[in-house]
Amino acid sequence: MDVLDNPKYTYLVGKQPFYYKIWKTLFYYYSKTVFTFYTPLKVHGRENIPDSSFIFCSNHNSHMDVALLSAAAQKSFNHFGMMAAKDYWFDSWTRRTLINTVMNLIPIDRKVNGVSQFSIKDTIKLCKSFMNYKQRSLIFFPEGTRGTPGKILPFKKGAARFSLDLKAPILPAVIHGSHKAWPRGNFLMRPTGIAVYILEPIYPDSFMENDNPSEDDLRNASKKMISALEQAITKKAMELYDE
Repeated sequence: MDVLDNPKYTYLVGKQPFYYKIWKTLFYYYSKTVFTFYTPLKVHGRENIPDSSFIFCSNHNSHMDVALLSAAAQKSFNHFGMMAAKDYWFDSWTRRTLINTVMNLIPIDRKVNGVSQFSIKDTIKLCKSFMNYKQRSLIFFPEGTRGTPGKILPFKKGAARFSLDLKAPILPAVIHGSHKAWPRGNFLMRPTGIAVYILEPIYPDSFMENDNPSEDDLRNASKKMISALEQAITKKAMELYDE
């Protein structure tokens, strides 16, 4: 069966149950209310957002970071997709259904006992279909996990490789203050201001040396691209934490 026809993933290609759309819309407006009155959000650099699909990449210090990026871009939750471990989020009907009422999760392989569970080609195929539908975009946290405020962890290369394969620009962003608004281990948010700084996009074409790249070319371009992304985000983050 083609991955685009698999009932587990058809919601990614425009065939969403109506209640998915309703819950994502409601959650977006709930978040917008929170970011207006309770944890006021200031956004800098909206003029850097591309008119086409893009890959949002930022530092990651709080569970609220996905909602913050969505609000910063002034896009609903239905506009963004995120990678999620296929074995954990998609092999359980309950987890898959509950989380996808508010987020668009795209399956990616996480080897179990050294065995691959899902083809990276299928993940790319789902991403392309998802992004081609109403010019939607992806969110990546290249640190791979929640980091420590004021310290940027080494970036993983996944975002750069997806950018190259999907021919979509990376949009770097720095979130400042979310760790205070919703600290690790806390159940409730705290009333405090948050800022999102959207930096200039990074285009994959500028890292490609020819139109027919080999696998080695793609690996080298990926390294250079993720290095440029890490430098841009780290520089801005350190400026903010040094203030």
